[in-house]
Amino acid sequence: MKKKTVTILGILILLFCFPLSAQAQDQGLDGWEQEYYEDQMEQSGANDLPEELPNDARNIMERMGVNGTDWESLSALTPQAIFGQVADSAKTQSSEPLQAVAKILSVMLLCALMEGLKFSVGDRPLSGVVSMVSTLCICMVIIMPVVSCIEEASSVINGAAGFLLCYVPVMAGIMIAGGQGISAASYQVLMMGAGQVIAQIASHILVPLLSIFLAMSITSAVSPRLNLNGICAAVSKIVKWVLGLSMTVFVSLLTLQSLLGTAADSTGGKAAKFLLSSFVPVVGGALGDALSTVQSCVRLLKSGVGAFGIVAAGCIFLPILLKCLFWQAAVHLCACVGDVFSLGHLSSLLRAAGSVVGIMLPIILCCMLILTVSTVIILMVGGGAA
Repeated sequence: MKKKTVTILGILILLFCFPLSAQAQDQGLDGWEQEYYEDQMEQSGANDLPEELPNDARNIMERMGVNGTDWESLSALTPQAIFGQVADSAKTQSSEPLQAVAKILSVMLLCALMEGLKFSVGDRPLSGVVSMVSTLCICMVIIMPVVSCIEEASSVINGAAGFLLCYVPVMAGIMIAGGQGISAASYQVLMMGAGQVIAQIASHILVPLLSIFLAMSITSAVSPRLNLNGICAAVSKIVKWVLGLSMTVFVSLLTLQSLLGTAADSTGGKAAKFLLSSFVPVVGGALGDALSTVQSCVRLLKSGVGAFGIVAAGCIFLPILLKCLFWQAAVHLCACVGDVFSLGHLSSLLRAAGSVVGIMLPIILCCMLILTVSTVIILMVGGGAA
């Protein structure tokens, strides 16, 4: 899953950061073309999309120099600006996990020291008491931040769903204006359904079920007699398989619908141009060329809005993705240190918390990829470039 995520993100950056600038420079618009482009920007609602973003995502995009959906604004986006914001977000999101690592390692060192000295009261060793106290300390350090991370992920997914429900009608309207009515209809139906599913996942699944799963995992780690490891592992596998299957079905269905819709739309567009050229006397050829120019302007607008959607998805999910990655790295690092000091009860507790974060990551990635992959498919299959 991690390798696929890195590959997809790399492809998206290559496709929609580097080529976009060159494409925009080649698409210089003059005269009535520029006026038509700006008029379509206003009428389609594309100018209002930045206001529909969550505040954090909008601030990140503004710091990268993206202030609108027009191609001039997006052409200013550079790899340096992208990686600079990634680095800034990484610094911000790594602060709390690093503090937790310091606290957990301190508890582990004290616990290992106490167990190594083998203190006892009379004939009773204090190892059991030390083990319980250290477990409670680790729970105090790790549980609340993980629960907070779950709630933040739910809030981010809800915000992304709200943006998706505003973004899809705009994109569908632009596609209709560009002569892709059939593709627009299938795209809007699928994406609006996906937006509703995302909202339901955030509201009714992510927070309550992951909180229950966290409680079960920690209970199993703290109480060896109540062994819930098998159930927790099964839940984790089921969630990942369901997400993988859902994404496969969604992408396959969208690709199939886009291919069929594009073929039908292309036939209709060519027929309209042929009729203009053949049956309108004298100026038929000029009207056909004008139709092609108008469609080129709309496709340029579609490319800009599509690129904006991809960048927006990355900005919405970047902070929570980095936060989950840092927390997962932190708990697994501490668990490895616990194994070194033979503190198996603490290692199992930390890995239990890490398993919850490990379930959150694919959920967040799937929600992000629904927007990015669907937009890439529509741009590539539907002819995003003029």
